[in-house]
Parts: sequence; structure tokens; C-alpha cells
Amino acid sequence: MKNIIIICLLTFSLAACNTATKKEEKIDFTKSYETAALALTDAQLNYDAAVASKDTTRIAAAKIQLETAKTNYLNSKTYYTANGGIVKAEDEQLLAKANTALGKPVNDTTTTMAAAARKFIDSSKVNADKKVKQVLGAIATGENKIKQVSDAATTGQNTVKNNVIKANESLKKANDSTKKHLEEIKKQGNDLLNLFKRKADTTKNN
Repeated sequence: MKNIIIICLLTFSLAACNTATKKEEKIDFTKSYETAALALTDAQLNYDAAVASKDTTRIAAAKIQLETAKTNYLNSKTYYTANGGIVKAEDEQLLAKANTALGKPVNDTTTTMAAAARKFIDSSKVNADKKVKQVLGAIATGENKIKQVSDAATTGQNTVKNNVIKANESLKKANDSTKKHLEEIKKQGNDLLNLFKRKADTTKNN
């Protein structure tokens, strides 16, 4: 019984903690959204004042501030609405006014962060494609080098083989020529021997 009571107390405590955490998260998102909306309001007022002053440097700085405030507003709005928040109509009207001031469509919801992310992804893809091409090129070069070495080895083997065949042929020709020459010398010797023998027989008979 005691264990059951402890388990129930732990369950209620966890539920209370979860409820409190969700409530705090919602309050944080709401505060973040409201702060971003106020910052967008201030940036728009500052931009209007800069335009009225006709100071190009001031206008350029105010435009950057307005672009940054718009980005922060859109990011805060995304988290706020994802957690059940409801966007105020006047804040959306202010966003449309900021877009017009920045030379963008009234309903433009792109942010500099999103654009930067897309640019980074595109850049990463280009770099990856470049690396792949470099690797493929290196592989192709390596294969060509291997083929060149293999072809050179084959050519060398064929050259050695041909030289051995030629050497054997030359040796055979030399052996045949020597043998033939020896046979001729032997024949000449026999002819001389037979000649001397006939002369000796003739002298003996006389």
C-alpha cells in the first residue's frame, strides 16, 4: 500500500512538472514573439525616420536593422505558432509594411537565415560534386598509370622473348655453318690423304 502511494505521488509530481514545463515554454515563446514584434515596430519607425531625413547612409543602416528585425520576427513567429500561439493581425500588417520597405512582396516570408542556409547547402553540394570529380579523376589517372606500366611490362617481355628467339636462330645458324665448315675441312683432309695414298701405291708398283 505504501509503495502504491509513493508511485502515485511520483506520477502526480511528474505530471505537474511536465505541465509546468510546457506552460513555461509557451510563456517563453510568447515573450519571444512579442519582443520580436516590438523590435520590428521600432525598426520600421527608425526606417521611416531615415527615409524622411533623406540621408543615404542612415537609410542603408536602417534597412539592415529592418531586415534583421524581420528575420527575428519570422523565426519567433514560427516557434510561437508551432506551440499553439496565435499571431496578431497588426503584427502581420507590420510585416507586410516592412516587406514593402525592403522592396519585397507583401507576403514574403523568406529570411536571411533561410537564404543563407540554402546558399550553404548549394555551396556544399557544389563542393561535394567537385570532390567527387577530383576523386574520379584521380582514379582514372591511376588506372591509366597502371595500364601504362602493364603495357610497358608486356612490351618488355615481348622484346626479351623476340631477342631470345633471334639469338637461338643466330646460334643455330652459326652451329650449322661451323659444322658444314668442319665437314668441308674433313673432306679436304680425306681427299689429300687419298691422293697421297694413290701416289705411294704408284711409286711402289714402279
